Amino acid sequence: MKQLQRLCQQEEKKLSQLGRQRGEAQQRIEAIAQQQRSLVKMLDEYQQPSPNIASPLLLQNNNNLQLALRPMQTRLTRQQILLQQEHQRVDGLWRQQLGRQQGIKWLYQKRKQDKIELNNRQEQKQLDDLASRARTSRSQSNG
Repeated sequence: MKQLQRLCQQEEKKLSQLGRQRGEAQQRIEAIAQQQRSLVKMLDEYQQPSPNIASPLLLQNNNNLQLALRPMQTRLTRQQILLQQEHQRVDGLWRQQLGRQQGIKWLYQKRKQDKIELNNRQEQKQLDDLASRARTSRSQSNG
């Protein structure tokens, strides 16, 4: 019973650890998504230069910045895909662990309940035996 309880606690720790990893992966995905939104906004700004200031130098500068930002956007997209795959992997492990932990916890509770019921039956049997002995001794003394 103690071993099962320790195993249950160990499985809860594993579940908690996977939950933290799962949350951290989700936060990293959200951070990358935010970076991508910022990058897209910057690219949009550089693609649409102000019509009031259409100097060749400004246009060249905008073009150079776009060329510098495109590889960043590709890198962020690749990073986001990898992080999503990692999140899916950790989420799968977390779900497996959740099932395992719940199964062990159920088994622990079942064994605990079975033990209580066994103790109750044994106690009732002892009470029945005592009552039976008392009736037997009364009937013999009255006889």
